[in-house]
Amino acid sequence: MIKIKKIIKHQFDYYSLFVILFWLKTYFSYQAEFNLGVTGPLQQFILVINPIGIAMLLFSLSLFSKDSRRSQKILLSLLVLASIVLYANILYYREFSDFLTTTILVGSNNLSGGLIASTIAMMRPWDILYWLDVLLLSHLLIKNRPSLMREKQSVKVRSVKPVLIIGAAFLLGNITLAEISRPQLLTRTFDRNYIVKYLGINFFTGYDVVHTLKNTQIRALADESDINEIIKFTKENHAEPNPEYFGVAEDRNVIVISLESVQQFLIDFELEDENGELHEVMPFVNSLFHSESSYSFENFFHQTSQGKSSDAEVLGETSLYGLPQGSAFQSLGSTNTFHAAPNILKETAGYTTAAFHGNVGSFWNRTDTYNAFGYDYFFDSEFYDLSEDRALEYGLKDKLFFRDSVEYLEQLPQPFYTKFVTVTHHFPFPLDDQNAGFPLAQTDDNTVNDFFATANYADQAIEEFFNYLKSSGLYDNSIIMLYGDHYGVSNMRNPHLAPLVGEDAEEWGEFQNAQIQRVPLIMHVPGVENGQVSDTYSGQVDMLPTLMHLLGLQTDDYLFMGQDILSDEHNNKVPLRNGRVITPDYTFISDSIYDTDTGELISESMSEDEYNKLIDQRNRAREELTYSDNLLSMDLLRFYTPEPFRDIQKNDYLYTNQLEVLEANPLRDTSLLQENDGVSSLYLYETDAPELKGTPQNLYNSTSQPTQLTD
Repeated sequence: MIKIKKIIKHQFDYYSLFVILFWLKTYFSYQAEFNLGVTGPLQQFILVINPIGIAMLLFSLSLFSKDSRRSQKILLSLLVLASIVLYANILYYREFSDFLTTTILVGSNNLSGGLIASTIAMMRPWDILYWLDVLLLSHLLIKNRPSLMREKQSVKVRSVKPVLIIGAAFLLGNITLAEISRPQLLTRTFDRNYIVKYLGINFFTGYDVVHTLKNTQIRALADESDINEIIKFTKENHAEPNPEYFGVAEDRNVIVISLESVQQFLIDFELEDENGELHEVMPFVNSLFHSESSYSFENFFHQTSQGKSSDAEVLGETSLYGLPQGSAFQSLGSTNTFHAAPNILKETAGYTTAAFHGNVGSFWNRTDTYNAFGYDYFFDSEFYDLSEDRALEYGLKDKLFFRDSVEYLEQLPQPFYTKFVTVTHHFPFPLDDQNAGFPLAQTDDNTVNDFFATANYADQAIEEFFNYLKSSGLYDNSIIMLYGDHYGVSNMRNPHLAPLVGEDAEEWGEFQNAQIQRVPLIMHVPGVENGQVSDTYSGQVDMLPTLMHLLGLQTDDYLFMGQDILSDEHNNKVPLRNGRVITPDYTFISDSIYDTDTGELISESMSEDEYNKLIDQRNRAREELTYSDNLLSMDLLRFYTPEPFRDIQKNDYLYTNQLEVLEANPLRDTSLLQENDGVSSLYLYETDAPELKGTPQNLYNSTSQPTQLTD
């Protein structure tokens, strides 16, 4: 200690030691506490350097004080503050596998003491390691205080400049490397883990505060008058239901399946192998698409942007568009008011609501957003076994996901509204050897080649789930809606795909890129016989009003941007999130107009008057994008409360504790499990998942209750 005191005398010496120790502590916590998914030497290097720049700039604030004693107090205060932020995130992450946000901190008083109790429970004896630097440096400052009072050595302001330059250089270098490894990191925020991994926990904390303040400012400027024009638009845009279809699924359970990366061209598609033999890629989904009990749509477009799967959920469950930049789930899901399907069905028709997803709840900020949507229950990766070979990069494999969801599905009071978010058919479409077998495409792009094999796997998983629904008795009393969430093959790779879908790669252009954004939508209602494959032009924003009308529920009180696709009043104009508009006659791409049927560019041969009239049509179709953006960014739905939402309240429990809530649900007698006298229906689930070879298909004996599977 004496030697350290001799070496560290000046203000800058203390500053340097503070930076070094805090950097080492932060890096240690990355390795010991957080599961950041770091792979490859570049990401490892970024993880090493990302605490340095922010720490240098933060602690440099102390160097501007000419009084050395005051400088040391500021320095120690900054270290304590930064350590509190780090340690609070460590504790929170141990419980929730997520990082603290401003919204969570501000709203923690709404968690009925759960956050405080769980935080204390997460403390460990070795946590003293995270405070050793604070204790050591506090001791040094106290011991050196007499010499500081005598010498009063301080750093001249001009000497701080090199420190700022070096700190800024580290930060800019860190941001540059992050952009190389993860383009559009801050504009396309998938998960808070990504920001911490690439830019550090201190950067994330500052970013989150700024982001929250920005959203707060936008919301603060809004008032009730901002919503009047939107109300008028939605009333005029409302399409009355078709009596032929209205209420055909009344009082049924609703099962929604998000088909990850499934595009419409996969319907009825047969892949030719190297021997010339044809293989149907999605035979079961094809049978559903053409079933007389299905309302299917062949000109149905995804309308997502950077929010991808989460955008599709906003579109499908609120009939609003995602944001033009970033993800509404990530940016607004923790704070905004939503009139979403779970709350609507719960309040108007007594539905129990639950979401299932074999990935972490923080991904796309689903945990917070699902609570805002009104989901009673959310079963994420914490409720599934993801050990060994059961999971791929984006979560639990689909066959295991559907099967393992049964123990929770069968406990839900009926009628229920449920959503299953699949993940196996996800870019870059990996499939391990034990699940391989479907032929690969023969192109010069490996991603395109693998695309069809994972689609076939997803198809098998869905068929197994349907077989279970039939054998368990849930099938006949349900409506099952399947939708493609977004494109799987990107515009960059579409020319490699072109020959497989009957197009010329050399002639592939923006028109073809727009047309291939079709995804399937299937509303399967067992028992009905008036099903059809509709050629109506529609998009994901139309899903919710269509579903509600099939359930016999009116929609004219809600501010939906979409329309019932089965209505005779549906307008057949589809705005995409990027501003393109597609109709049966015209495709608008920027200022160019194409013939939708032939793909011919026709705007160059039009008169000015003809062209302007069509551009006016495009602009009117785009209006709903603007109205939707205003509703979301200014949180205008807080000023509009239809009858079902007047007494609505968010859950007062955490999803991590939801099994206790489910167990105590007074309506639990209506669940499938109770209808079967407490005997689990899991034994009815048949799957050929190789991961389960040697494992009894029924994990429970005939008298046991399902128990939570854990990692």
